[in-house]
Amino acid sequence: MPTFTYEAIADDGQTRTGSISAETPADVVARLGRDGLTPTTITPEDEPDAAQQARADTPKKKKESAGSRAPAAARRAKVKLADLCVFTRQLATMVDAGLPIDQAFETLADQTSDEGFQAVLYDILAEIRRGSRMSDAIAKYRKIFPTIYISMVRAAEASGQLATILNQLAGYMESAQRVKQKVKSAMTYPVLATGMIITVAAVLILVVVPQFEAIFDLVDGDLPLPTRIVLGISDFATNNILATLLIIVATVVSFIVILKTEKGRYGFDLMKLKMPVFGTLFSQVAIAKFSRTLSTLLSSGVPILDALAIVEEASGNAVIGSAVKRSISRVSGGSGLAEVFETRSVFPPMLVKMIAVGEQTGELDSLLDKVADFYDERVTSAIEGLTSMIEPLLIGMLGLVVGGIVVSIFFPMIKLTQSIGG
Repeated sequence: MPTFTYEAIADDGQTRTGSISAETPADVVARLGRDGLTPTTITPEDEPDAAQQARADTPKKKKESAGSRAPAAARRAKVKLADLCVFTRQLATMVDAGLPIDQAFETLADQTSDEGFQAVLYDILAEIRRGSRMSDAIAKYRKIFPTIYISMVRAAEASGQLATILNQLAGYMESAQRVKQKVKSAMTYPVLATGMIITVAAVLILVVVPQFEAIFDLVDGDLPLPTRIVLGISDFATNNILATLLIIVATVVSFIVILKTEKGRYGFDLMKLKMPVFGTLFSQVAIAKFSRTLSTLLSSGVPILDALAIVEEASGNAVIGSAVKRSISRVSGGSGLAEVFETRSVFPPMLVKMIAVGEQTGELDSLLDKVADFYDERVTSAIEGLTSMIEPLLIGMLGLVVGGIVVSIFFPMIKLTQSIGG
């Protein structure tokens, strides 16, 4: 039995190396997957021709009607970015080891625990075995495989560099996942703290304030304005609970509906970029994603105009997407990318200058990759700075909201005490 050496990434992010005796590279991937390892390289140790031998010796498994499992589960399938990253990395490793694409898909489908994703992979496998190209087969599932994924696979098929481009795609997705996790971690504490502030304020308004209304009736003269505002809100909320809930639900639904419109999404993304504390972070994340996406597409051989059209959709920010969309016609007319982007304020000067150098030297993709690395580091630094800044800001907000309600309640109490004492 052949022996394969491997290098893999464990769940904790550490790199592991070793060797395994197995019939084929697919068996190595399956065994490592069961151990929680994602292989990055698999190399035959004993036989230089092991990949070709594996093709001849790999038994033909069941799944003759692979597509029959797919319909219902495949249509409902939702795949996390992290799972798609692991799948792409494993697929790249298997193809790089010389395994035919259909056998690679079959192996990965067999070991996938997510039933929906498994159904999708079996359906894609059936399409490939019927003679479809991989890019056409995965294009059926655009909710799982984004446009950039399909376009890069199509470019890989045209250039005959499927393994290389799949590795680039896996690296791109892993980088995007890391940035997403960093931003998610930075936003977790503010979201939880804001939820706590709202909860405490609601308890005060709905439960505590009504208890003081009878006492306030004993106060001579008009109540202070803050107290009247708090009492008014409390009266409305307690006496119109259904209406209050309907207002909250209507507000949330309206916000979601507005976000689904082009203008609403643009306005929300513009607001994010201009936020006092988080605006810089959101801007750096968006520029890093734009640079990384465009770099990955160009290095895969996707034409510049096609790449820009994909970036417009995949930028993750409607403001940047709109700027790219307005630039495409000028680039197609012969203008340089740097020349066009220089007129768009959303693109920082550093990015524009690096693009200009890249166009002059013919190394636009590598320079964009360096820009993405730079902004990824800036994102990490910004998150570290925000972490130390957010806590006192939220404590101040808690004091302002909750303290304001409490003080508005105790103003009349102080006045009542003074009148009794007098």
